[in-house]
Amino acid sequence: MSTRKENQTDEQIIQSVLHGDKEMYGLLMDKYQNLVKGYAYHLCRNVETAADLTQESFITAYQCLGRLKEPNAFPGWILGILKNKYRNLGRENKIPTISLSELGFDLPDSVQSPTYSDEQLEKISNYVYSLPDKYREVILLRYLHDSSYKEIARILGIPVTT
Repeated sequence: MSTRKENQTDEQIIQSVLHGDKEMYGLLMDKYQNLVKGYAYHLCRNVETAADLTQESFITAYQCLGRLKEPNAFPGWILGILKNKYRNLGRENKIPTISLSELGFDLPDSVQSPTYSDEQLEKISNYVYSLPDKYREVILLRYLHDSSYKEIARILGIPVTT
């Protein structure tokens, strides 16, 4: 794809897709793939399930793109789709969980402030993942994805003041 196409805003890309240039959707996928897949993984803690949820979310977003009222809100909108897909999956079957240590996940040693031992980080992670979905989602979006409170509210469909 040309550099000109890659420099377009989300709104311009979405308008192009809605006017028949389906290949432009690939730009949105490339741009938000890591965000969506990372959030999916943090929800389900399973690489294969996260990949499936990511793919399903992008497909649903493509199919419903005409319903998106604010094209520049695409990142929050697709994360909302992902969240709903995850919840539906959880209703269909219990999602298997695995600890970070079983995955061989090593947290970086270069944590600046505060500094936690690997054991402390493992405990924190376990506590976060033991929380009910509604609390865990807020923590993951805020501290792992650095989402603003406004973005979190939009993704979760709750008022910012909550």
